[in-house]
Amino acid sequence: MKYTTIPQTELHASRICLGTASIGGAIGEADSFALMDTYCDGGGNFIDTASVYSDWESEVKSISEKTIGKWLKSRGNRDRIILATKGAHPPLDNLFASRLSPEDIAFDLEQSLNNLGTDVIDIYWLHRDDPSRPVEEIIDSLDEHVRAGRIRYYACSNWTVDRIEAARQYALSAGKQPFIANQMQWSLAEVNPGSLDDPTTVLMDGRMMDYHLTTELTAVPYTSQAQGFFSGRFRPEDRSKPSVVKMFYNEANFGRLSRVEELARQLGRSGTEVALAYLTSQPFATFPIIGSRTMQQLEESVSAGDLQLDEDTVRYLRDGA
Repeated sequence: MKYTTIPQTELHASRICLGTASIGGAIGEADSFALMDTYCDGGGNFIDTASVYSDWESEVKSISEKTIGKWLKSRGNRDRIILATKGAHPPLDNLFASRLSPEDIAFDLEQSLNNLGTDVIDIYWLHRDDPSRPVEEIIDSLDEHVRAGRIRYYACSNWTVDRIEAARQYALSAGKQPFIANQMQWSLAEVNPGSLDDPTTVLMDGRMMDYHLTTELTAVPYTSQAQGFFSGRFRPEDRSKPSVVKMFYNEANFGRLSRVEELARQLGRSGTEVALAYLTSQPFATFPIIGSRTMQQLEESVSAGDLQLDEDTVRYLRDGA
């Protein structure tokens, strides 16, 4: 596994980040512990969770954070893990509700610290945005928690370019820390228009790509494997996974799949590894989040952490030229 220092931080992170949306929920505690152990044994040190993760799969609220907290305590490895979590998410039954007040942020942060059994969170993400909230208020609130030692760095998830830039400009003018990373949905596969069930999700698009290229803001994309689209199991006639069909079945993506499989054969690697390497080989720091549910999926995804593609190959996978 290769490592990269996240710009504007002292965090030296593994290039593959472990996502934990199903940890403690669909994935039971024993299997969750085993997956996290194997991830670390493979060189991984960057774990991403959220206060709402697995709430849709478990009667126990914040079970992902709580399971990770138990694992950290049992393994005694908190100082070796870059621990990231997200707060300020609206209620799951009302995705447009605002939860970005200073009080909401403080409440969620305190809950996450307790759930994870830690005194400080390395990266604290704002899970969603509320454009009606002034960025000045939001940055000031986060800065207070940095000064109090509860978080080291803060970042944004599912924010638009305009809001990220407004927050950056204010932070710089006020002598405060800007967002150190941006989390969006992004993979080698293009998402079909109108296919997203969550309207608050923000995708990597041309404008956001230009923004990352210009500012060199770190990207930490989720759905980075396009729900396994590049694993080799999907063909146009295969309709076994409706969510993949809905989001990713289009001519451009099947062209990319063909090029991924061609390159995978040449390199002696899997399509999953090549698709992840497409992200880690961008000209700005990118740490794709993997969402493995089995040990085989995890080991294959982690192995992509040492694969580097050159600029021409990245362009070829995307554009075919």
